[in-house]
Amino acid sequence: MSIRLRVFTVAMGFLFLTSCSGNQLGAQDLNAALEKKIQEVQSSVFVIEGLACGIKSLGTGVLLEEGVLTNAHVVAGVESVNLTDSGGTEISSHVIAIDFETDLALIDSSDVSGDPLVINNPRSKELSFAMVGSAGIIEITPVRINRLVDISITDIYGEGKYVRTGVELSANVFPGDSGGPILNAAGEVTGLIFSRSLDNEGISYGISSKEFSKVTSQENKSIVQTGRCR
Repeated sequence: MSIRLRVFTVAMGFLFLTSCSGNQLGAQDLNAALEKKIQEVQSSVFVIEGLACGIKSLGTGVLLEEGVLTNAHVVAGVESVNLTDSGGTEISSHVIAIDFETDLALIDSSDVSGDPLVINNPRSKELSFAMVGSAGIIEITPVRINRLVDISITDIYGEGKYVRTGVELSANVFPGDSGGPILNAAGEVTGLIFSRSLDNEGISYGISSKEFSKVTSQENKSIVQTGRCR
């Protein structure tokens, strides 16, 4: 499947994408049980900031057992990253695994508090919610997984051609939302926001949780090179 995507970067004057505010689903879709679950998982999502070639990079990340997962394009070219939790606490950290083809990166969580979230597979037509940091704070927005898709796409530098397992969402995304987790009603992570459609207003895309192992299973995790600036 070939999809035209808009992915915003932050290096060299670009700002990498992805936020989910302003989509067509109303807050009424979030019932009391879901709101309770949001409160439970909020401390496990972070605003991510770094400097790549002197340009500020902003994104979102989610705490898993192996570390804080985000998009590779959020941390490309940075030497260190700062994580800010929902309470405003800042933690300095570094990237321990990165995959440019799937656009995934893992940040060390040794000094991070919060409970790692559980991963599950996404399901088509599933009403979910996303937690995103484009405003510099963690915000919650309802999203719907329209369908599961195989996305034909380049790596984060626009090179090569790869197939990425993903999800199509009813949601708008904005700079700083990249890396925002997509969660089901049980608070399980089913995907990671990374882009929006160039052709269809209100349609965005996430990386399926099935791809997470590309970084979470990497052995000998330590400080790694984050690639060149974008």
